[in-house]
Amino acid sequence: MERKIWIDGVFIDWNDASVHILSHSHQRGSLIFGFIPIFENENGTFIFRVDKHIERLFKSCLLAGIPINYKEDELIDAVFATVKENPGSKFIKISVYIASIEIDVVPQDPYTKVAIAAYEPQKDIIEKNSNVFHKSENMSVWIEKDKHQRRQDIIDPQIKIAANYTSPMIAKWKARKNGYDEIILTDSDGYVAEAPTSNVFMVSQAGVLMTAKEDEVLHGITRMSIIEIAEDEGIEMNIGRIPLKELQEAVEVFITSSSHLICPVNSLDGKLVGSGKTGEKTLTIKNRFLNVISGKDNKFNKWLSPVKV
Repeated sequence: MERKIWIDGVFIDWNDASVHILSHSHQRGSLIFGFIPIFENENGTFIFRVDKHIERLFKSCLLAGIPINYKEDELIDAVFATVKENPGSKFIKISVYIASIEIDVVPQDPYTKVAIAAYEPQKDIIEKNSNVFHKSENMSVWIEKDKHQRRQDIIDPQIKIAANYTSPMIAKWKARKNGYDEIILTDSDGYVAEAPTSNVFMVSQAGVLMTAKEDEVLHGITRMSIIEIAEDEGIEMNIGRIPLKELQEAVEVFITSSSHLICPVNSLDGKLVGSGKTGEKTLTIKNRFLNVISGKDNKFNKWLSPVKV
């Protein structure tokens, strides 16, 4: 079927959804975006924590000074309409972008457009590209020690803006060429931060679940959910700065995002994490999360918003 993309209230054919090559967002990296998973279970089709995703989108616009001409509930309605228009979709991508052709870094015409796409990555994108898509059964990670995570004194790490992903892209591309699947970035002081599009969790040798402070990393919606699940499971947790040595000696490491969900890390810098298999706490959290998205967890069932046909 031909996918439709919602652009400012009008559905456009997938192949016709375009913007000028000289647009501000294309040339200056000023596009703000959100990425939301869609889950199907025996009870129907559901969008995951859509309110939190839209709230983060608006916060990114506010922090970056990018105007947005909608209210949160208007875009939530548009998200549901887009999912209905594109059955079988697995993810939603929302883009807030300055479409005008500009000369300066400060746009002369800063009016933004909003586009919402709902699609199935394998069929709609991966199978249509010419090169083989990178995937691995075992997650091998390189700890990037030269290029650091997004810095608050440059661009706040909490802003989900295209320009914030340039440095991690360069580092991850290099790591891929060296045989790794993913990278973990450190902050400018050498403490553990996050992966390019994912948050990082680890279990220390003392059995404590650890992750970086919220104000130093992207406000991951999956990260937020994992913390709530861990608290409900009674897992001891420490949210704070993580020395690199702690990560290197961790018995369990996993990354979380809307696309990865919960993905165990098997090795760091070529060295096995623990036994190299999924750890006990990782498995506990992952199984609980899978129960949630399957509609089998009453406590967190509120995270799933049904798409009514």
